[in-house]
Amino acid sequence: MQFNAEELAVIQERNLAGDIILERGYPADMSDMAIEKHASRGLGRRLLTAAVSGADANNFDLTVNKLMKGPDLYHFAKPVEAKEYEEVLKAGLVTLKDWIVGNVEVEKETASFEL
Repeated sequence: MQFNAEELAVIQERNLAGDIILERGYPADMSDMAIEKHASRGLGRRLLTAAVSGADANNFDLTVNKLMKGPDLYHFAKPVEAKEYEEVLKAGLVTLKDWIVGNVEVEKETASFEL
């Protein structure tokens, strides 16, 4: 996914980069040992990961920031899971587009109402 300059400006201005598009668990290509190791990491390791790779690197959720960085790779155990994810992802991207457009500053139009 690529954002145009206006969309990037809205994302930065409204501080939307950390917002989650899709919540995801551990990918299918992680072993049980790797999952356990990831789950039991200490605060120091999490802080180091956040400092080096960004705060959203500590989880597997799909965020606006991850989409801004380029292609996102996520593994599934079965093709049907990937197909279901693709449908949910497409809907999520449409929602994201509407969400960015909705966060554009409203034109400064003056209206008055009499009560």
